[in-house]
Amino acid sequence: MTELKKKIRLRTVISAGAGLALATVSYTSNMQVASYMAGDSGWMAIVIAGLISFLAAFCFAELVGMFPTAAGIKLFIERAFSEKAALVFATVYMTISVAVVGAETFVLSSVLATAFPVPRVFWIFFFLITIALINIRGVTMAGLTQDITTYAMFAALIGLSVYALVKNDFQLTTPLSPGSGMGLAQAVAIGVFLYLGFEWVTPLAEETTDFKLIPSGMFGAIILLGVSYALFNVALTSTVPKALLTKSPIPHVLFGQALFGKAGIMLMMVMSILASVTTFNAGVMTASRFIYAMARDRALPKVFQNLHPTYATPWPAIVALLTVSTIVSLAVHFTGQYKVLIFLGAAVECMIYIVMGASVIGLRKRRPELKRIFKVPFGWLVPVFVVLVYGLLFVMVFVPDPANPADAHAQLLALISLGVVFVLTIGYVFWLVPALRAKYEAEARKRQKRRPGRPAATGAAPQ
Repeated sequence: MTELKKKIRLRTVISAGAGLALATVSYTSNMQVASYMAGDSGWMAIVIAGLISFLAAFCFAELVGMFPTAAGIKLFIERAFSEKAALVFATVYMTISVAVVGAETFVLSSVLATAFPVPRVFWIFFFLITIALINIRGVTMAGLTQDITTYAMFAALIGLSVYALVKNDFQLTTPLSPGSGMGLAQAVAIGVFLYLGFEWVTPLAEETTDFKLIPSGMFGAIILLGVSYALFNVALTSTVPKALLTKSPIPHVLFGQALFGKAGIMLMMVMSILASVTTFNAGVMTASRFIYAMARDRALPKVFQNLHPTYATPWPAIVALLTVSTIVSLAVHFTGQYKVLIFLGAAVECMIYIVMGASVIGLRKRRPELKRIFKVPFGWLVPVFVVLVYGLLFVMVFVPDPANPADAHAQLLALISLGVVFVLTIGYVFWLVPALRAKYEAEARKRQKRRPGRPAATGAAPQ
């Protein structure tokens, strides 16, 4: 059977880890963070969220060192607790993370609609199909695309931010005074969304030239994201009045216009295209490997473990992701509820970090003999801290802030949506997965009966 190929190097591990976070919707998230903070102090929440994300990355590093596999996140939870718990949390996490693409395509189409007289739906289909085809073509092409777009985005974000600050003579409003404690806590909770997906590189462990590159890639991605977004947040709020930013789903276009006029609008359109390519490419590249691994473990239909005979890519999984992303994107397009996905994305990130911290603790208790290539320092202090802090941030995602009453509706819808996804996933794990595995076992027994005493030359059982 065709296997995944080991071709991914450190630069692509970093770009894949940062890619999902370098989304067009991250500009809107930056504005959300700033709206909870006083003056130009939003950078503080972003830095705090980055430091906490760094501690979560320690937990992922220890886990991936023990289990370097495409099914990483599922396997971490399974070995620490149980397979059913692993299937529930991993499926909820992956489903909502992919659904965030709906907010991305909404913001992107809103940007492009300001200059091109083309229906927004066209851009949704165009970008999703293009990235799916690039990923089917092979991990080398997908990785090269990821490297070019990601590092171009970092250079542009940092360069434009520094230019804006210099142009404004660094005239900032209370950059060191965050305002209320409630506002800071909620800003940090939303700030977690800006690091969304640094851990998505774990499913690429089977395709890296050395799986030990995964921890370095996560740390590198968090540092680059933190520096870029902290600078951009200060530049954004010191250039454009917050009253205008909070009313627009495309604050970065207002930023570009304030800096360069019409030329700035066009520049931000180019950056939006790069951001969307970077994000969806990273999402497809990693989520498709997770689906492939789930099918290999008989938790999904076995069609998803098929690889392209020429390019060795999980093309059925890529097609499935294209379908789901298109449906969610169209739903957001027609309802305009993109903020719901921002809150959902932040919540599910907090959730998976809680589970990963708990998994580190669980595995240290249950499997202390396992070799750990990387071990989180300071004993249990870091994983316990990760569980407690992200538990608090998870709650804060859904707590309405009196200073931002307009977000209360989106927060409620996000909480309801998360509950619905959990209920559906639990039903899938406890009823459909056992039925699926029973079906495969029955098929394997039938094949065995048809060839008694003969070598298994054809039709190997599912792995």
